[in-house]
Amino acid sequence: MEFATASFGFFALCVVTGAWLLRPWPLVWRLWLLAASLYFASRWRLDFVALLLGSAGLTWACGEAVWRSRGGRMAKVATLVGVGVNLGALAVFKYLGFFVEGLDDFVTWLGLGSHLPVLELVAPLGLSFYTFQNVAYLVDVRRGVAARPRDVLDYLLSAAYFPRLAAGPILRSTEILPQLRTPALLTHSALSSAFLLVLTGLAKKWVVGGYLATHMVDELFTSPEQGTRMELWTALFAYTAQLWLDFSGYTDIARGISRLVGIELPENFASPYAAPNLGEYWRRWHMSFSRWLRDYVYFPLGGSRGSPARTALNLCVTFTLCGLWHGASWGFVLWGALHGAALALQKLWRDARRTRGETVTDTPPLHRYALGCALTLTFCALVRVYFKAPDLVTAHTYLRGLFAGAAPVGIGLDPAVLVLTALALAANFLGPRAFAVAQNALERVPHWARPALWATGALCLWTLRPYEISDTVYFAF
Repeated sequence: MEFATASFGFFALCVVTGAWLLRPWPLVWRLWLLAASLYFASRWRLDFVALLLGSAGLTWACGEAVWRSRGGRMAKVATLVGVGVNLGALAVFKYLGFFVEGLDDFVTWLGLGSHLPVLELVAPLGLSFYTFQNVAYLVDVRRGVAARPRDVLDYLLSAAYFPRLAAGPILRSTEILPQLRTPALLTHSALSSAFLLVLTGLAKKWVVGGYLATHMVDELFTSPEQGTRMELWTALFAYTAQLWLDFSGYTDIARGISRLVGIELPENFASPYAAPNLGEYWRRWHMSFSRWLRDYVYFPLGGSRGSPARTALNLCVTFTLCGLWHGASWGFVLWGALHGAALALQKLWRDARRTRGETVTDTPPLHRYALGCALTLTFCALVRVYFKAPDLVTAHTYLRGLFAGAAPVGIGLDPAVLVLTALALAANFLGPRAFAVAQNALERVPHWARPALWATGALCLWTLRPYEISDTVYFAF
């Protein structure tokens, strides 16, 4: 059930209305939200629900064992079991086929002539997101920094909660569990901001992102030899804009609906294309996942506490795993490894500047800030060729076409793609201020008139949306 559909709109309206009516009865309120979340998951496949409940139930049981043992031997065993089972399920569904295929290629290369059976497993909806949330909970319990659920129902709801189930954000126990005890009151201001978030998300995904997803991008990334150099560069930045619009639009809708329920989800994007360097970009892009990588991969590897060479290695390993998380393909692995290598070079360069006595800051003078934003955006766009292209051969064909060897006559440049891409990238600089201005203006509208404005905005977006709504990109991860 995609967010930007009429069926989801009706579903969300029923869930929010039920949540409002059931607030006086906390147990029934939690059961209502859990039932709605499981129904949401079941709309993809019913057997996905069993894996979701099984992994969450096991995580809760292991967490309780750690809580009760208070640092004893059982705490270590329970943590290892819980983390191992969660990551094992993720490995089986997302990576087993990839490794079997790689092993088969290796056996064939040796000339042994053996062909292993092809495995085609469908990864359950949101598997990566709730798996990482489960792992974070168990590690945090072991570290003594987690919030403890009142009962298994609390934990099941925190893992299955439908606004963030399919594509995050990845929640810490301290961010979600206290809100299940005391959901926020829905004030007029919260109501207005919630609807504004939903409308903003729909505008990103329906109108702008939807157009970019269905014009030039897919065609050229599948067959780059058909595009001129100008068309390939346009599609490159259009895809970069579309990916941000799609993912941040989903997050805006999720945060808005959750705020209506009384649960505040953390911000997951903070104008990433306005970042003047790659490190700052990763502090703004998919923020909950970036923090997860930092706290549960990079820091345990040693972070930046060792030698410069060890720090560079830690960054490369962390972001290679980041690439592999996105999918079992060499394109994703290479995309992550390139980000890791670039971050390592940036770290070495900034450390060298500090050694020379220079002041290093993420808020440089305007001319250096503009240059930094342009270079960071261009790097992110270029390496995303490996993220988007169906295979490495196609990716290399696309990259060659950007600089040499493009077709003399292409598929035709769509002016609307150019305009919408420029607007999307500009929104990274102007969007937060525009949102604040719109929210302040809405606060001055009488309460009784606001629903008419919200309905008018939704109707306008419904009218402007493309006929074909593209799938949310990160539902695949």
